[in-house]
Amino acid sequence: MIPIDKADSDFLYNNIIENIDIGIRVIDKDGKIVYCNEKAGEIFEIHPTKAVGKHLLDLHDELGEYTSTLLKCMRSRIRIKNKTKVHFKSNGESIYLVVTNIPIIEKGNIIGAIEYVKTKDSFGDLLDRISKTDTNSLGSKLIKVLPRNKYYGFEDFLTIEKDLIGLLEKAKKMAILDYNVLIYGETGTGKEILSQSIHLNSKRNHNKFVAQNCAAIPETLLESIFFGTEAGSFTGAITKPGLFEEANGGTLLLDELNSLPTYLQAKLLRVLEEKRIRRVGGKNDIDLNVRVICTTNEKPEQLIKEGRLREDLYYRLGPIYLNIPPLRERKSDIDYLTRVFMKRESKALKVLEPQVSVEVKKIFRDYHWPGNVRELKNVISLILMDAYGAKQVEIEHIPEAMSRQVLVNSEINFDLNETTYQDRINEFERRIIKKALEITNGNVTEASKLLGVKRQTLQYKIKKMSIE
Repeated sequence: MIPIDKADSDFLYNNIIENIDIGIRVIDKDGKIVYCNEKAGEIFEIHPTKAVGKHLLDLHDELGEYTSTLLKCMRSRIRIKNKTKVHFKSNGESIYLVVTNIPIIEKGNIIGAIEYVKTKDSFGDLLDRISKTDTNSLGSKLIKVLPRNKYYGFEDFLTIEKDLIGLLEKAKKMAILDYNVLIYGETGTGKEILSQSIHLNSKRNHNKFVAQNCAAIPETLLESIFFGTEAGSFTGAITKPGLFEEANGGTLLLDELNSLPTYLQAKLLRVLEEKRIRRVGGKNDIDLNVRVICTTNEKPEQLIKEGRLREDLYYRLGPIYLNIPPLRERKSDIDYLTRVFMKRESKALKVLEPQVSVEVKKIFRDYHWPGNVRELKNVISLILMDAYGAKQVEIEHIPEAMSRQVLVNSEINFDLNETTYQDRINEFERRIIKKALEITNGNVTEASKLLGVKRQTLQYKIKKMSIE
């Protein structure tokens, strides 16, 4: 063994970690970065000296307290080894990372965690050589099993809400169980992301994921699209497989199941029970091996009560039932997703990311969000186009209908027996003015913009109604 003194040892150590083709970051117990090597800076597009001292979540708006593997490793004190993740670069390009997180424990106390980050470059041309020379090798299987350019994974479901993270963890565990699944969630809550994630984490992930929106199929074509056709079964018919055959061996997603007529729900029930179909006009049964995931945008219990969902089908689609809460019930996610989408859309438009004013944040929290996450993303895009180049998003930048709806939705209850028509009108006006002033922290100019009236008019009404 070559003898090396401490000075030479430190020099050698520093050279190794600064030149190794693996990104290395270290955080302290508070989540702040205390070390970042050159490779980690290159991967995450920040100079190491600028990264040190910042909280991990300040550098990754797409992550939260419960979605960061590095913070999870530190909380649980459990090593996370070779976790595959997707990282979006500032130009919108996605790259695959293989991450290992190790907790740092001293005398029984957690003092931080280390992260090792590998990219495709870390493996050189190894994966390419393996895939070219051995099609049955681990390298080729890795590429097939992780088709991230095709399917969403659980990490793509962005949330910091503890209950929803628990739901995702539950879904992740159940994904490997080959049961059918029923997902309920309003439009835009992420039902298809969850469905694809379940497929990607199941034993069927090497086979097809076939998705069909049931509401988009004309009723006259439902059976032929679901079960396929044989030539000659009706005028112009050709031999063609249906959805179940297309998905055989894999997963079939039937979106908006509640739009299916009950007679077809009965046939679907029979398919799920017998695991075989017969094409329209066909004479022979076709055996099936399909996992079915169904979604509804209305509460299943209400659909059953109204006779729009067969109760026996509901139980056949179990035992896995998942309920995604609407965005209006996820107040933390409204702020979190606003930051994430603002950063992403700013990068896409190549503009400086603006700050969001306190008044706009209040409106976002009070808004009903009927379109949920999808609507929030669209609103952010509209805001960035309207506020192009602005340093801060203000009330005038948000869609007018949205701010008005927040005011209209304010709780206004009247005793109709004890007030006149004019009294009710005056009280309504008084309350929406107070709501506008509450949202804008008493700023009359901003409140007048929110209400769509002149500042002088609003000032007059405030004085007349003795609004403080």
